[in-house]
Amino acid sequence: MTADLIIAPSILAADFARLAEEARAVRGAADWLHVDVMDNHFVPNLTIGPPVVESLRRATDIPFDCHLMIEDPVRWAPAYAELGAYNVTFHAEACDDPVALAKDLRAAGTKAGLAIDRDTPIEPYLELLPHFDTLLVMTIKAGFGGQAFMPELLDKVRLARRHANAGHLDIRIEVDGGIADATIEQAALAGADAFVAGTAVYGAHDPAEACRKLRALAEAALVRQATSDSGGTTV
Repeated sequence: MTADLIIAPSILAADFARLAEEARAVRGAADWLHVDVMDNHFVPNLTIGPPVVESLRRATDIPFDCHLMIEDPVRWAPAYAELGAYNVTFHAEACDDPVALAKDLRAAGTKAGLAIDRDTPIEPYLELLPHFDTLLVMTIKAGFGGQAFMPELLDKVRLARRHANAGHLDIRIEVDGGIADATIEQAALAGADAFVAGTAVYGAHDPAEACRKLRALAEAALVRQATSDSGGTTV
């Protein structure tokens, strides 16, 4: 028996001239659509903002997982909730009071996520996790797609999963950066249950099939782990 896994294709890797079509290309295979919002301040890249999210929201019924790589998320994050995002994640490094913003997002009708960048220790934020629905651990440096997966960052995932399990927390642990066929199993075994994949999905000939393959790889890794843990008896 496997955990309920989330596959979240990142439209950062999609064709921006065909975003509605790209969103529809993963319908039925993706659980969330990951929307990378970058402001050219918190990170050096500049991507999309509320007008594009509003338009795209009308083009697909896939839940939006909005990842805000921006300064001043207190000012901007609630707007994404109002636009109908399912989950809005902001960076710990950009917010002085993450718990207060999480409460505002939940009050606005969305789930609240906390993101931890590559160089940020996770330990100071573990006690905040009861206030969040998602913890997003970057497995690259935030700001650009197409970077190589950094397996050493899975130590943060392992620590967060142990903490969540010990506290019986109902929280998703999401990984973002370099997730592909060759890396998703490592992330799943570390304790992640939501996976952002950009190039691995939108660089594929069939994005929906790429999503299904990623899910199958993660599920198979968890089945093997469960079987091993039970002494060889399938569960």
